[in-house]
Formats: sequence, structure tokens, C-alpha cells
Amino acid sequence: MSKICSLRGISAPQLTPFREDGSVNYGEYTRLTQFITDAGVHGVFVCGTTGEFVNLTLEERKRLLTAAVEGAGPESCILFNTTAMNLADMKELFDWARHEGAHAASVTAPYYHSYDAETLTAYFRKAAELAEGMPLYLYNMPGMTHNPITPKVVQEVCDTCPNVAGLKDSSMDFLTFQEFQCLELPEGFELITGNDAQVLPVLQSGGDGAIIAMASVFPKQCQQLWDCYYAGEMEQARRIQRMLLKLRGLVRSVMPVMAHKKMLELQGFHMGPARFPFRDLSGEESRTIEEGLEKLLGHVG
Repeated sequence: MSKICSLRGISAPQLTPFREDGSVNYGEYTRLTQFITDAGVHGVFVCGTTGEFVNLTLEERKRLLTAAVEGAGPESCILFNTTAMNLADMKELFDWARHEGAHAASVTAPYYHSYDAETLTAYFRKAAELAEGMPLYLYNMPGMTHNPITPKVVQEVCDTCPNVAGLKDSSMDFLTFQEFQCLELPEGFELITGNDAQVLPVLQSGGDGAIIAMASVFPKQCQQLWDCYYAGEMEQARRIQRMLLKLRGLVRSVMPVMAHKKMLELQGFHMGPARFPFRDLSGEESRTIEEGLEKLLGHVG
């Protein structure tokens, strides 16, 4: 895969299916990749938050990238999460990304410990160095890492690392997204939301797209929002955005990730049992998802 990567558009952070014995179902992951990219979305994000990367071994993460490459359409960009809390693992993931043909890599801020701005800047500069020229997307997920990537850090990293190509902002705070837009960023730098609820506002503000969990479940509908916006069909774009907001509320009323997987199971995918430390949905929770989808969509699939 030699194409130049751009994540401008709608991309999907893929969910990870498991077999009954607890192992990763790589064949089903390839099928999911085909399903998503056949719907016309711009890219897939392998081993992101929705993909449970923190619950996977290093080898599993690497094999999931291979499975995604096998299933992705020829026009799709593949973004691979190379986040790691030690240099050896991070280097191994970057090396594998290049070996398997990922178009770009992504790293969150380090997590568990608290780190200051100087430390975070050095961390991202090291990641950019390990990428060896591969486009790198910073991934702001402060609700999970508890180490927000501030505008100051982004500016300092971009000033010294030309391969930093963009930022996925999952702060869930639209003001933070707008603060990133006020920076003096390199030409072509892509600012992308990770919030299903903010896709249309981000596009209207000049943002470059979205990497959203719902695109892994209903990729065609999410792509339609993008298409409608750029076709000037604003009422339809607003209608789809409202639907995404309601679907987001539905999964959050139960348990995100597992609720997303239930929605895929209702479309015929085999997502398998929960991977520790997640738990399976209860019967009541499963019914909440089924009934909620019936109410919102009138059908599933």
C-alpha cells in the first residue's frame, strides 16, 4: 500500500470479535473490515479504544492489522494504533505497521501516571521519530488517559515533527476542538473528531472529518452524513446527526463497546463473548439495544 494517507472524511474504529474460547476471531475481523469499507467510508482505525487495544496482547494487535489489510477496500486508508507504555513495544508496533502496509499510525497520550506538558511533548516527538516518516495522528482521549493533549503540546510537537499529520480529538469538548483550530498548524494538518455527537458541528466549523464508533456499526449511514453535508443537503445531514446522537445515547445507556457489538450481532456478525475485564450484556441489556434500534431505525441492518 503506497498511497498517500488522508483521513479526511468518515473513518471507523473497528470492534474486535472473539471466539467462544476467548481467542481473537481474525476471520470475522476481516469480514467486518470488508463490510465497513464496502459502505464507502474513508478509512478504518485498527486497535483503537473501541477495538479494546488495552485488552489485547501485542501479538493480537499485530495480527489484527494483518486481518484489516486483507479486508480493506483499495481506496481505504488504514490507521494503526501504536500506543505503548514502553519503547520496545512501541517500536515493534511501528515496525509492524510499516511491514504490513498501514497508511498511518496513531498514539494516545501515555496513561495511568500523570505527565506534564514537557513529558508529553517528548513522548510524542519520540513516537514521531519511531514512525520514521510514516504519517502520525495524535489521539486526544483525556477521559481514558487522564493526560489531555493540550493545544500547547500539539503546537510544540508539530513545530518539530513534520510527519505529524493530524489529531483525533475525543475530548468530547467542542471548545477544545476549536482551540486546536486556532493553532498555527502545518498546511494539510487534519483535525478530526472522535465524537459521534459532534460530526456535523465539526464539519460546519471547518474540521476534516470523524473517526467515530457508530461508523463501525452503521457505516453507510455515517458516510451519508458526510455526503449530504458536501452535497448541500443540510436538512438530511441534520437528520442523520440527530440519529447518531440517539444511537450514541442508546449504547451509553447500557455499556459502550459491548452494546456496539450487540448491534453488529443483530446484523449477522459473530462478535463472541466479552474479553476480560469486560462482561457480557445481560438479557435485559440486550433487549434494551434490540428495542432501541427497532424504535430508532425501524429495522436492524
